[in-house]
Amino acid sequence: MKTSKAQIAKKEFFDKGKKLPVCVNDGCNKFVVVREWKYWSFKSECGSCTDCRKKKLYKIIDGKKIITKGTKKTITNDVIIHKKDFCENNDGHLGFSCPVNSNQWNNFLESLDLDHIDGDHMNNKPKNVKTYCKLCHNRKSKETGDWDSNKPSRRNIDN
Repeated sequence: MKTSKAQIAKKEFFDKGKKLPVCVNDGCNKFVVVREWKYWSFKSECGSCTDCRKKKLYKIIDGKKIITKGTKKTITNDVIIHKKDFCENNDGHLGFSCPVNSNQWNNFLESLDLDHIDGDHMNNKPKNVKTYCKLCHNRKSKETGDWDSNKPSRRNIDN
């Protein structure tokens, strides 16, 4: 049986001593979901947090979305969801304005991405991750070169 590119990439990843990134959400210590092994492409959240966030299985406490302990069997302590319900480029800090009106985000919540500021998808520290709409994320990625899956920080093989 022929070994797939994904299987080879997964083996290479672990043979180099790499570890999957941990979920971006404060209080969660689970590994992220793998998007695609052949590119070492990972989501920023674990499956449990993604599921709870999408199903709105959280409480708003002091303006933060909190998944409380026991919401699911896999949630063993309180978790603060990092992903916002709006594009954080609403202030134009990327050098261009977000084209989506800020009061329309309830219609576009699935159109929001988590972007790694330093381009390193292994670095899931909350201060390194911003929420951008797909339009702002795409433009920022093209202008900075983040879209390039062969970029050294994308597949940081030597570290």
